[in-house]
Amino acid sequence: MVTYNPDDASVECIRTIIEASAHTVIIDNCSSEQCMQKLRQLQGEKTLVENTANTGVAAGLNLGIQTAMDKGYQWFLLFDQDTKVFPATIPSLIRVYADCFAELGEKLGMLGSNFYHLLEDGAIVDGKVPLCHGKQWSVGDLIITSGTIISLKNFKVIGSFREDFFIDHVDHEYQLRAVHRGFLVARTALPLMIHRLGMLRTKRSFWVFGQKKMLSFYPPLRRYYQIRNFIVLAREYEKEFPSIICYIRKSIRRETVRALKYEGQFSRNLMSVLLALRHSQRGVTGKYNGSIAL
Repeated sequence: MVTYNPDDASVECIRTIIEASAHTVIIDNCSSEQCMQKLRQLQGEKTLVENTANTGVAAGLNLGIQTAMDKGYQWFLLFDQDTKVFPATIPSLIRVYADCFAELGEKLGMLGSNFYHLLEDGAIVDGKVPLCHGKQWSVGDLIITSGTIISLKNFKVIGSFREDFFIDHVDHEYQLRAVHRGFLVARTALPLMIHRLGMLRTKRSFWVFGQKKMLSFYPPLRRYYQIRNFIVLAREYEKEFPSIICYIRKSIRRETVRALKYEGQFSRNLMSVLLALRHSQRGVTGKYNGSIAL
């Protein structure tokens, strides 16, 4: 698990993971001292690695897996700090993996978890991830990193997470790379956890005839990474996975338009979009170190 300035809700999520797992490796990307004190006080079987700089999600995942490998573990269950699990989450995931492996065999690269969305007001709603009725799992859909189980054997074949992406689309790139190398990626049919994507809210607008809209409120810097990294992703994988890239592109366009309309920081969001387009054309990746504050 990779953490960065976790709030109280995230700390509670982390506590549920520690309580449910045999051992939890936490890679903290240079959080504030106040946040670090909360992480240090968490009880249970855990290893807390305190980075002196924010190295990004991908680098944190790689370090976490390496740390678990050094302890002798050969199976890894990846989590974000904003994921809450249930006591039955991990046993259920293991059972689904066994069922999935019985049919797919060595082709199974990794198994992701379906999930519920957590809104800012505390409400829990069905996620955007469709259910697959009549079966415990499905193949071919996009998964998120959090709640994904992968073996050491498969990790060595697929390789490390792409650190120059820093954050955003790290999971998508890894999944497409896994499929490119001959693996199948599956996802549980039923939601096994609660996950918070950004700060999800609902909003009524007269031009959508009173229908509620789901908005993912991200800082402009995150919008920058989302757009920049997607363009890099599309450049490398669109020919091989046109339908997946098309799906992600439509999602980003929709979320970007909503951000510009509703988030109340039009200038900063617009600047993040323009910088992302410019940097992707120049082949800029890694952590943003520009002079313009996002």
